[in-house]
Amino acid sequence: DAKGKLCLNCHENFKEKLNYPFIHTPVKMGECSECHNPHAASHGKLLDEDAKRICFKCHEEIIPKDPKSSHKVAMEGDCVKCHDPHASKNNFVLLKAGNELCVDCHKNIGSALTKIKFKHNPVEKGCTNCHDPHSSGKALYLLKNDLVTLCVSCHQANRPAFAKQHMNYPVEKSDCSSCHNAHGSDRGGILFDNVHQPVANKICTQC
Repeated sequence: DAKGKLCLNCHENFKEKLNYPFIHTPVKMGECSECHNPHAASHGKLLDEDAKRICFKCHEEIIPKDPKSSHKVAMEGDCVKCHDPHASKNNFVLLKAGNELCVDCHKNIGSALTKIKFKHNPVEKGCTNCHDPHSSGKALYLLKNDLVTLCVSCHQANRPAFAKQHMNYPVEKSDCSSCHNAHGSDRGGILFDNVHQPVANKICTQC
């Protein structure tokens, strides 16, 4: 069975892509006809299905049945805005690595992240530490879980030092984003500008 080898007889320039470290499984298996019709098709690039629907033939689980939030490009099937359908130098066949891809569209966040003084470590490591890039069945803003659950998965709210910093207020049941900017800020403790240190009591005692 010649499979994709037959296609490469003509598409020689494609051979270079096959040396990339991350290859889409059907391409790696030489199953070009999983997505393309070798003879004729009603869709561009001889695709078997509309370009905005073809990925869902295999990846239907990417979007949960009733998502609480969803990424517009994923819902519209614009997968190729983030992924190369064949092969890439980046994991998950992404067009760019890490946050570089996200800030291509979310320029205001990207710009803010380059200027802020105190950066939230998980954000620097990658947006997908907290966000699902496709959709979330659990929370708004594509968060992988509700905000507090997400925060306390890293920050041990029951530690005495942590409680003292928060005036012994039960923060594990509170909205962390009412005081903290999850991406980072110019204030220590990634506090919002209206939560001043060391006189944070002013804002805290309002609650």
